[in-house]
Amino acid sequence: MNHALAQAVRLAPVVEKVHGAHHPELTRVRELTQALADTTDDARIDGYYAELRAVTDNYTVPEDACEGFTSHYRALQESEQFWQNR
Repeated sequence: MNHALAQAVRLAPVVEKVHGAHHPELTRVRELTQALADTTDDARIDGYYAELRAVTDNYTVPEDACEGFTSHYRALQESEQFWQNR
């Protein structure tokens, strides 16, 4: 697992707990983040990143996001870039 994905996995449950009431999509973001960490199937990984882009509006950070939320989306985006450039 690359460093950015490991960071995203650590942040996902925290961000969901803090912001989930106002951002229900974070439950799916957490699930997809964990799924990325748990699979080695290239087709599934591509699909997970595609769904993450859709659910997060291409990793757009909402205006009410804290530093952890911002870091989480940044880590997901960096993880996807790492995946694409491997």
